[in-house]
Amino acid sequence: MKRTKHIFFLLCLIAISVIAQKRMIVNPGYEVKKTGIDNVAKIELTDTATLLTMHITFVPHWWTTYDSTEVIRDCDTGTEYKVKKLIGGEFNKYIWMPDSGDSTVVLVFPPLPASVKKIDCNKQIFGISLNPALAGTRKPAVMLPSIDKWIKEQLNKAPKNTLANYELPSFFNEKQSRLIGCIKGYDTRLGFTTGIIYANNTLTREDYPIVVKIEPDGRFEAEIPMIMPRYTSVTFNEQPPVPFYMEPGQTLCMILDWNEFLTADRKRNIRYAFSNIEYRGALASLNKELLAYPTNNFNYQVFDKKRKTMAPLDFKADQLKEYDNNMTQYREYIQKNRLSEKAKTILRNKIMLTNANMLFNYAMSRDYYAQQDSTNKMLKMPVPVYYYDFLKQMPLNEPGLLACDEFSEFINRFEYNDLFTKSQTQFYTNLNANQPKPEKNLLEYLDEEKIQISPEDRKLLALAVKSKLTDDERKQLGEMSEIAKNFNEKYKENLQKYSKKYIEPLIKTNSRNDEIEIWKLKDCTLQNELDLAPNLSYEIAKVRSLNYSFKSATSKENATDLWNALKEGIKTPYLIKTGQDMLVQAFPDTKVASHALPNNAGADIFRKIINPFKGKVLFIDFWATTCGPCVAGIKQMKNTRAKYAANPDFDFIFITDQKSSPEKDYNDFVKDQELKNINRISTDDFNQLRQLFKFNGIPRYVVIDKNGDVINSNFSMWYFETELGKIVPAYNK
Repeated sequence: MKRTKHIFFLLCLIAISVIAQKRMIVNPGYEVKKTGIDNVAKIELTDTATLLTMHITFVPHWWTTYDSTEVIRDCDTGTEYKVKKLIGGEFNKYIWMPDSGDSTVVLVFPPLPASVKKIDCNKQIFGISLNPALAGTRKPAVMLPSIDKWIKEQLNKAPKNTLANYELPSFFNEKQSRLIGCIKGYDTRLGFTTGIIYANNTLTREDYPIVVKIEPDGRFEAEIPMIMPRYTSVTFNEQPPVPFYMEPGQTLCMILDWNEFLTADRKRNIRYAFSNIEYRGALASLNKELLAYPTNNFNYQVFDKKRKTMAPLDFKADQLKEYDNNMTQYREYIQKNRLSEKAKTILRNKIMLTNANMLFNYAMSRDYYAQQDSTNKMLKMPVPVYYYDFLKQMPLNEPGLLACDEFSEFINRFEYNDLFTKSQTQFYTNLNANQPKPEKNLLEYLDEEKIQISPEDRKLLALAVKSKLTDDERKQLGEMSEIAKNFNEKYKENLQKYSKKYIEPLIKTNSRNDEIEIWKLKDCTLQNELDLAPNLSYEIAKVRSLNYSFKSATSKENATDLWNALKEGIKTPYLIKTGQDMLVQAFPDTKVASHALPNNAGADIFRKIINPFKGKVLFIDFWATTCGPCVAGIKQMKNTRAKYAANPDFDFIFITDQKSSPEKDYNDFVKDQELKNINRISTDDFNQLRQLFKFNGIPRYVVIDKNGDVINSNFSMWYFETELGKIVPAYNK
């Protein structure tokens, strides 16, 4: 009996010992997390391992992965513990979500010392408490009283009156506006300190980012240049855009909740519509009205299938049926809900613009897809003129159309619709057909001047001067692009002399007159084929064309003549002012060789990069490994960089950001291309540089003079050899 009791006592001690060696925290508390997909459901702490049970919530049939380099980190000491095992999946392989969209895996790490109180997990979830008493509870994020006070102070200084309506001339107004607010639950450990607003001037084609600066306490603000009201959005950390409506001169406050960003993160299959936004300021009520309207998700795959399998009029009928449904929903909604007239106008215009963009996009992409699939009979069917009669139902003369973000896409599709481009193509076809041939072609001219050229150059010219080429010859000519580039550089002066002697005398008209005639044809197309009267949208299309026309104009006189001809058909005073400003900007009375960098955060970041190169002209390349044209451009310039490697007068500098250029790809590419003066900076800093030089897309090339001033903020690197001598006289050939 005593022996039995003794054994039982020993078993109890062993059991107690095992229990003592194992702690379990269910739904541990945490401070902040970046992911809406992963959640630590349970932590088990033993003498041999630390087990984190991860509950995954994601889109059904989508996948996620876990990397073999995952770590947990002691928040107090910074000590990291690398993952040893993954239960329920394999490292670096897809973990597919079931129908429920819920899954569970277990990450196994080394045991933690008893002194560890809090850990970070995978640089995604921060401040996870190992105290069981704090498990299962998490207070909602709140706004600090100091931020609330700051917001009230800012709004007290802001205008109280908003636009009464969208009528001219009050619609256009060049006043800077302010977006302020805070993100409740924000933490610097989330890894971003900026947001982005994509500002654009639809009239001048300018399109560039505005940086929204986020303070450590979560408050944010941005100054936004504006020329008219706009319903647009702000983006934080590449999450879905957060909508807001703004008017020139106004201040709007937005109070956001980080938890809603996490919800959006795990619902990546849809265009997530934010709903938990508090607006403050004179425009708050209008923003609330717009936010509350139910949105429809666009399915690109469905649209892509339709445009490849449906005849033009069948697609149009199908799209108009969807448009009618959306308009019916709109009418029913405004009957049940009291909305301001401005809210009604914006919501209606968004529906109309979206419908027009869908119809335009179907028609515009047909030639491209027909080339990709030459057997598709549907893609070969022509789009009839009356396909475009949907334009007659649109308020093309109303300024309110411009307040919607969708107008930027619409005006681009409108000005390049098939009927307008066919008019332009026909004009140049007729012009070329009636243009006499030069007395001698380039090859004959070079022989006449007894200029020796290499056999490969002669082969190139023999093909280039032929009026008709076989498929094989066309292929050969395409393969000789590098020879052609070198030829143009080598014989630049001879080409200019040939042009002056044989080509220029044949030119009966100049580009100014050509463009005027083309616009006359477009005027006829507008009225006779589209059955539309001149309108505000058409006037905007004319003004938008000036950007390119002025750049390619041979003189200020020609540009002025073109503008005088175009503005006869423009009735809107602000558009006339805009066109005049563009002319002055393109042909200033005093040509400024360079301009100094401003004093702001972006310029400070840029100066740190370029200061070590003072005394040299700098060619700055903004690029990314994920940008195909960027990579191609750098590869194409490799021999040129090597050619000028020892020069003392200028240098190349490369700037990319960490998110767009993953570290391994970046290191491999830099090594392969032998790049020097490389900078891989944070995405936040890169955003500041994008705002500084006003660019969205890359590659973007900027030229800096020897004093650190800007010579050209949008340089064409393709013409580097041609332009080098103009920028650095020592290399003038």
